[in-house]
Amino acid sequence: MTLSEQVEKLRKYNFKITPQRLRVIEYINESPGHFTAEDVYRSVVKVEPSITVATVYNILRAVTMSGILTSFEVKGTTWYETNLERHANFVCLSCGSIEDIEISCNDLGKGAESKGYKVENIDVIVRGYCKECLSKGLSPEIMN
Repeated sequence: MTLSEQVEKLRKYNFKITPQRLRVIEYINESPGHFTAEDVYRSVVKVEPSITVATVYNILRAVTMSGILTSFEVKGTTWYETNLERHANFVCLSCGSIEDIEISCNDLGKGAESKGYKVENIDVIVRGYCKECLSKGLSPEIMN
């Protein structure tokens, strides 16, 4: 999605386009993948010193509401991501890395849809140990 498409989405939801919002959108475009509000803040405050952590959270909420990002929670931390396709997120229990995994999510919503619900989003979090941590012997099974 281009910057102008993202700006239009925000305007469609009646969000004003402020310098702070533009800086956050620029961060999103330059840092695709998974990130937290704190990651965004640490980067954006360097070019927009007047921005606060609360403002970053509010902007990320607006950007998520407008469909530019999705979010999910792991261990009390909200993660934002640019991948809008249905997929699973693999979270390593050892190092905390997060990686997208392609899965067929189409069947996951059929149960709800068969009861008359309209599925908008499916969040799948897979927890385990990444290849790198396993190769280093960092999973509980290997460490014992």
